[in-house]
Amino acid sequence: MMRARAGAGGTWLLGGIAAACIAIMLGLLAFTLGSGLASLWPTRVERIELRGGEILFGEVVESDADSLILRGSEVERIGEGYRRLRRADIATRNAPPDAVVVQLGDGRRRFGAADMEVSLAAPAADGVAEVLRPNAMGPFARTGVFLRNLFAFVATPPDASNLAGGVLPALVGTVTLVLLMSVLVMPFGIATAVYLHERRGPGMRIARGAIDTLAGVPAIVYGVLGLGLFVHGIGGGVDRWFHADRLPVPTFGSGGLLWAALTLALLTLPVVVVSVEQGLARMPASLRAGSLALGATREETMWRLLLPAARPAVLTGLVLAIARAAGSVAPLMLVGMVKLAPASPLDGAFPYLHPSRQFMHLGFAVYDAALASSDVIRGVPRAYACAMLLVCVVIALNLSAILLRNRLRDRYRALEP
Repeated sequence: MMRARAGAGGTWLLGGIAAACIAIMLGLLAFTLGSGLASLWPTRVERIELRGGEILFGEVVESDADSLILRGSEVERIGEGYRRLRRADIATRNAPPDAVVVQLGDGRRRFGAADMEVSLAAPAADGVAEVLRPNAMGPFARTGVFLRNLFAFVATPPDASNLAGGVLPALVGTVTLVLLMSVLVMPFGIATAVYLHERRGPGMRIARGAIDTLAGVPAIVYGVLGLGLFVHGIGGGVDRWFHADRLPVPTFGSGGLLWAALTLALLTLPVVVVSVEQGLARMPASLRAGSLALGATREETMWRLLLPAARPAVLTGLVLAIARAAGSVAPLMLVGMVKLAPASPLDGAFPYLHPSRQFMHLGFAVYDAALASSDVIRGVPRAYACAMLLVCVVIALNLSAILLRNRLRDRYRALEP
C-alpha cells in the first residue's frame, strides 16, 4: 500500500511538472504572438503642447511617472524623431481626431494635423505610401488597417534599414532552406539507420560513434565545418572546374542556399538516424521471419516491408529535424545567410531554384531587429513579429508531418508487437 501511494505521488509530481512546462511554453507563445501582432495594430497619435508653446505630434512609445518618450516626425532618416519629455513641461495632452500619420515610401513616418497633410507629404522624395487618421478610426477600420499591415508584413520585401516593409524574402528563404535540408538529410539518415540496424562489426561501431559525436557538437562548429568543407572546399573546386571564366568572382565558392542546406543536414542527421533506427527496432521479428520464409532477400525485406512499416518513425525524425533546423541560426551566418539578399534563391526564372544564391532567414531577422537595429524601440516589436512568424512556419511544417505520421501509424498499428 505504501509503495502504491508513493508511486501515485510520483506520478502526480511528474504530471504537475509537465503541466507547468506546457503552461510556460503556451505563455511564451502567447506573449510572442501578442507582442508581434501589437506592433501591426495602429496606435493613436497624440498632440502635446509644452509650456513654452511648442506643439508636438507623435506616438507615445514609453512612459513612467516623471517622463515619456514621444516618437515624432522623421525628417531625414528612420529613428531620428524620438524626444523625452518631462511631464512637468507638458501643458496639454490629447488625441485629436484630425491627427494624421503620413507613411513615406522609405519607411519614415510624419505626424501632424489634418491641415498639415500636404506639407507633411510634399518633401518626400520616395513618395507617400499611406495616409491614416488613426484617432478617428473605429474598431472595424482599425481591424482593416491591421489586416493590411499583416499582409504587407508577410508579402512584401524589407527596406534597406530592415525596420520597415515586410519579411517575404526571409520567409521564402526559411521555408526553402528547411525543405531542401529535408530532401538532403532524409535519404542519408535512412540509409545510415538501416546500416546501423543491419550490420555488426568494427565499421558499425565506428559509424555509431561518429553519429553520437555529431549529436554533441555545438551548432556553430557545423558552420565552421560547412565554411571549410562545402564553401571553400567543394564550392571552390566546382568554380575551378566549371566556372573558371568567372574567377576570381565566385559562383559556388561563396556562401549559398545549397551549402547552408548541407550544413543543416549534417546538424540534423543524428536525430533522423536515431528515430529511424528505433522505428526499425520496434518491428516484430515475426515480420522479418515471415518475409524471409516466403523467399524474399534481406534487402527486399528491408526496403519493401520494414521501412514502409516504419514510416511513422521516419516522419518523426523529419519533424525533429525540421524543429532543430528552423531554429539554428548560428551556423547559417557562415555559409550563406545575409541581412539583405540581392536576389531570392526561389523565383520565376529558370531553373526556378538557384542554390548558389545567398538567402535571408527569419531567425536572423529576429536577431537583427532586436540587437543590431538602429532604432531599438521600433526594432524590438519587429523582432517579436518575426519570431511569431517563424514559430507559425515551424508549427505548420511540423503539423503537416505529424498528421501524415499519425495516418501512417494507424495504418501499421496492427504490425506492432
